[in-house]
Amino acid sequence: MTFSRAQRGFTLIELTLVLFVLALSAHLAVSELSRRRAQRLRNAADRRLEEIASAVWREDARGGPTGFLADMGRLPGAQPPADADGTPPLTLRELWECPDGTGDYRARPATAANLADGAPDALIDSDVLVPCGWGGPYLRLPPGTDRLLDPWGNPMETPDAAGLDRLFADTGATTPADASGTPVAAIRHYGSDGLDDGEFPPDHPDKAAATVAFATPTSRLLLAFEPGSVAEIRCYAPCGDKITGIVENPLPEDSQALLDNLPPGIRVLKIIRSDASSRVHHVTLRPGRDTLLDL
Repeated sequence: MTFSRAQRGFTLIELTLVLFVLALSAHLAVSELSRRRAQRLRNAADRRLEEIASAVWREDARGGPTGFLADMGRLPGAQPPADADGTPPLTLRELWECPDGTGDYRARPATAANLADGAPDALIDSDVLVPCGWGGPYLRLPPGTDRLLDPWGNPMETPDAAGLDRLFADTGATTPADASGTPVAAIRHYGSDGLDDGEFPPDHPDKAAATVAFATPTSRLLLAFEPGSVAEIRCYAPCGDKITGIVENPLPEDSQALLDNLPPGIRVLKIIRSDASSRVHHVTLRPGRDTLLDL
């Protein structure tokens, strides 16, 4: 009498092979799901860095500048978390918490009381209104938290002074003086392990760390005019909730004036002409770009 395969069943070797194939398929499926989840988390962390960059500076649909830099005239500084003692790690909490002693964003007259320390007295002009101050929150934190968290639940921190020096050197940006409030606008996530793979190499680095850093941005404004037509140029810019700026007095033979090292954003100009008439201009300055204004 003979038996069909269905009657005599599988051999031990055949069962082992079937189980091996099933285990391998499950392992590959789990590995692929894990890889995709890790990639989603890395993408989410990178998007968070992009959101932070947009909170510092971005241009709206009409090309107008918005963000901390446009409102305050400077980059957000490295600050300790609200509940910390001032030691690293540091955060960019000025993006979601108004700095101490700084008023809300609004148009302020260029009076002596509103001028920043060191601003030229020639800027005093109560008829000139300069928008400045803190217009945040530029980022919103989840309820019950006081710092930015990455998708793995680790804090997204600003390095201490030594870390900032290395970070800015690596990115080719301007090295900040220190991390005690000096505007720096540098922040990073460290991946799933929460470790800086550059300073503290783990046994198995996840290669997921990423950084967003800003050099101190400046703009230049070139003014063109008829020789002898302009007696004085006043350029106003925010300095926190105070007003700063520069004053230029072109020579009679000049037909141009270059204003350099200006903070980007919507800036106010008052042009005093040689016939004693005056006019106020609003001009949009973008980081690292030259802007031409024909008077």
